[in-house]
Amino acid sequence: MKKKAIILTFFTLLFHQTIYAELSNSGFAYLEIPASAQSAASMTVFSQSSQSPLSVFENPLGIKTDVTRFSFSHSFWFSDISIDALAFSVPLKKSSFAFGLNYVRIPGVEIRETPSDAPLSNIEPQYITAAAAYAWSPLQSLGVAVTAKYLYEHLYTHTDNGLAFDFAARWNLPSSLDLSAQLKNIGFLKSSVDENALPTTFNIGIVRPGILEGDNLNTTIGLNLGSNLVSKESYVEAGTEINYRNTLSLRGGFSHIGSFNKESIGFGIHLNNFTFDYAYLIMPEGLNNPHILTISYRP
Repeated sequence: MKKKAIILTFFTLLFHQTIYAELSNSGFAYLEIPASAQSAASMTVFSQSSQSPLSVFENPLGIKTDVTRFSFSHSFWFSDISIDALAFSVPLKKSSFAFGLNYVRIPGVEIRETPSDAPLSNIEPQYITAAAAYAWSPLQSLGVAVTAKYLYEHLYTHTDNGLAFDFAARWNLPSSLDLSAQLKNIGFLKSSVDENALPTTFNIGIVRPGILEGDNLNTTIGLNLGSNLVSKESYVEAGTEINYRNTLSLRGGFSHIGSFNKESIGFGIHLNNFTFDYAYLIMPEGLNNPHILTISYRP
């Protein structure tokens, strides 16, 4: 268990969990990592309306699109940690379908039973998610969506796998408010470690578009209020986006989980059929600050 605790501690500090999660959560905490720079730059508060295929990993409502889209995202971190995600979405009648693959790799993790200069061994934990999502709008003001995810984890001498589901609903209120709710990571694991549990969360999102709206400028603000149903920790996330002529988007976000705060900034550039998004996350001290780059294409 000591071997696995190294990875658990890393992920719990990194993505939404407190130290309590080391005892009740597995390495599958990576499921809470934003897959796209577009969402990460504003703390995922606009993921339900992002129209991005990568929302298949964040909020299935966000895959809703009028045109076929492809997206690839790569996260740069310290110690050569890498996160790669690839997804595409296809419009259907009053609905959309999306499929994606997400791969997390952590090279050079040293295993020690006791403090020493020489580790017992070096391991390379790997996590893979294959996800498919379907979003449907029975009414213009109402949307519902679901994601099914196959999960795979290779850690030291054993592997775990499982199946998880995300459920989401969105209502465009007459007052121009966008209200959404999401239950995330409901499922089961086939694991050799009894303490393993999926990072199940529930959150409510409120988005107000058109705060400062003009011919060339549009500003949107949003708020997520949620709770991790495993660790019992609550969190709040806030974000804003300024869009200029549908060509340049500036984004920022703030997150408070337990005793940890995170901030984020980023931008998006829209050029013909391509979109380039970048996010920079400011993490708690000692965790370094990741960069996320996403490229999207609309044929």
